Amino acid sequence: MNSCYPSEGKVLTEVDQLMILILNNKIKSSHLDPLLTYLYPTMMYYYNHDIEYTETIKWFVAVGQLLKGKYEMWEVTWDQQSTDAFIYETQKYLPEHRLNRKAFLLQEKRNTNTLQEYLTQLLEHYSRLLVIRIDLQYQVKYSGQISVSDFEMHMKVLRERMSNQKSCFRALEGFAWSLEQGYKQTDKHDSKGSLHCHLLLLYDGSKKDNGYCVGRSVGEKWMSITDGQGSYFNCNDPKYFNQFKKEGTLGIEMTHRKDSDKVQNTINTASYLTTKKDKYEQRLKAKLPNMRTFGHGTYRNTKRRGLPPIAN
Repeated sequence: MNSCYPSEGKVLTEVDQLMILILNNKIKSSHLDPLLTYLYPTMMYYYNHDIEYTETIKWFVAVGQLLKGKYEMWEVTWDQQSTDAFIYETQKYLPEHRLNRKAFLLQEKRNTNTLQEYLTQLLEHYSRLLVIRIDLQYQVKYSGQISVSDFEMHMKVLRERMSNQKSCFRALEGFAWSLEQGYKQTDKHDSKGSLHCHLLLLYDGSKKDNGYCVGRSVGEKWMSITDGQGSYFNCNDPKYFNQFKKEGTLGIEMTHRKDSDKVQNTINTASYLTTKKDKYEQRLKAKLPNMRTFGHGTYRNTKRRGLPPIAN
């Protein structure tokens, strides 16, 4: 990454936020000049034709090229007339934006339904499951250097390790994951535009019973996969989950099939992956072709014991 530019993730996130403001007519043209002066050349520096961008990024580039495409990147200037034109051209995409947002939320609803069905099957099949929730991130000092290609490569390795069910993934019976991109600077541990994964793991409760240790082992595996650039938050730390235990809403740790309240809490906890209020804002702004941002295991597979044969 060129040190003259902010991180790619930060730029993509700020472009997305700016376009949504313009589309919803929530920014004045007088405030747009400095933002375009900063964001347009930076976005064009990072723009890669091999990457699939979210619609707001594509529209930003398209409108910028329409108005300033004949100039070299370093020659572009924005005045009142050109910023007014930028707003005018961008707002033509408002109907498409509304449709895209609606389609995104509809897909998240479908994801929620399939995830809940999958978990219900698992929780009914096993007498007890050890439920692990862990957030996989990157250290702030490295997050600006992590591209979406790096993230996908790390996730691919992680999924392969999960599939092999060795070391910390031994006795793993189910899983779900969701990829996101932060859109605000919340604290020193979360930089704007940072890529991260929410991971849910379900282990055979007769073989694993220490959620904190399992979560820590998975986090350490992520650190190894990312060559030390990663970081993680272990939701199975009692310091974190005791508050939910007191409230009667704890959905992680050991879940017994006969405990209907805990089973429902587990399904509610897992649904966090797809039902967050700001899920749209946290969508990935750039993806590799065919890159998935959500997935879960398959209930009926050749390794699952005790299932009746599939009827012909």
